[in-house]
Amino acid sequence: MSKSYEDPRSRIMLNDSPEDIHAKMKMALTDSLGCISYNPIYRPGVSNLLTLMACMDESQRSEEQIATESEKLSMRDFKEEAARTIVKGIAGIKSKYDYYMDDNQKQLLRDVAAIGNEKARRHAEETMVQVRRLVGIDPV
Repeated sequence: MSKSYEDPRSRIMLNDSPEDIHAKMKMALTDSLGCISYNPIYRPGVSNLLTLMACMDESQRSEEQIATESEKLSMRDFKEEAARTIVKGIAGIKSKYDYYMDDNQKQLLRDVAAIGNEKARRHAEETMVQVRRLVGIDPV
């Protein structure tokens, strides 16, 4: 998984469906060794998946702990477990995203943006008043 690679299949987006996440995990680049272990230098693909799992794990297990518990899984079963962990881990965020992206909430988002815009404008104007004073330009 890579957020900088151009292929959209190379990353998991917060608005990806569970099906999309499972499909992306199946295609995730790993190696052909017959076990699961955490070694970012020699096994970057597997280690990346373990890091994603650790970030989403509700038990807050480390990469090493997850690797030890998963060491006997096939790569296919491991990727499936990683997908389930990630889907579960982002479920709350995805739910809120879906809520705010609903057509009924678009005005709320516009209102929040407008309030933020006004606050930023006021703050910028205050800053510019100070800048003008410091450089000797009288406000007109």
